[in-house]
Amino acid sequence: MGDLENLQGRLAHEEATLSGTRDQIEAARRHIESLRQQIEDVKVQIEQTETHISKLETHTTTIEKRMALLREYIELVEAGEELIEPFGPGSAPQPATEVDEDETVDLDFVQQTTEPSAPSEDPKEPLSFETLDEEDFTHEILPRTSTFGEELLLVMAHHRKAVAAKDVTKVFRRLDYAPKTSPTAKNISSQVEADHHLYETGAGGKIALTREGRDGALRLLKKLQ
Repeated sequence: MGDLENLQGRLAHEEATLSGTRDQIEAARRHIESLRQQIEDVKVQIEQTETHISKLETHTTTIEKRMALLREYIELVEAGEELIEPFGPGSAPQPATEVDEDETVDLDFVQQTTEPSAPSEDPKEPLSFETLDEEDFTHEILPRTSTFGEELLLVMAHHRKAVAAKDVTKVFRRLDYAPKTSPTAKNISSQVEADHHLYETGAGGKIALTREGRDGALRLLKKLQ
C-alpha cells in the first residue's frame, strides 16, 4: 500500500511538473509572437522613414535650385547690371518664402522615427499590486488567467507576504475566488517546485516570491488588465 501511495505521489508530482513546463512553453511562444509583432512594426517604420527620406531629398534639390538662382541674381546686382528679360525690370526672382503645400515636408518625422519609442504617458497612477483594487483583482484580473500557475503567481504577489503552502487556500478564500486547481498544500508545493525560479522557501516552510517571481507577476498583471 505504501508503495502505491508513493508511486501515486510521484505521478502527481510529475503531472504538476509537466503542467508547469507546458505553461512555460506557452509563455515563451507568446513572447516570440510579441517579438515578431515588434519586428513587423519596425519594418513599417523603416519603410515610412525611407519614403520620407526620398521626399526630403527631392525637397533638398528644389531648395538648391532656388539658391543657385538667387546667387546669380546677387552677382548681377553686385555687378551693377539691371535685370532684363526673362525677369523684366525690377522683377528679380524672389526667395522662396513660401512652399507649395505639395512640397512641404515634415522635418520632425525623422527625429520621431529614429528615436526609441517612449512608452505612452498615463496620467493615472502606474498599475501595481499595491494600487490594485481587490474587487477588480478578484473579478476582473484572476478570471482572465489561463492556468493555476498564473493564478498562484498573482495571488502570492497580491498577498505580498510569505505563507505556508497549507494556508494558501485561506488566501484564495479571503479573495472569494475559486482557482482552476484545488489549492491544497500538496498542489501548492507541486506548483512551487515546478516554477522553482519564481518561488523561495523560508523559515517554517513558508513560501514567497523571488525577485523574478515578483517581476513576472507584475508583467502578467499588466498583460491581463
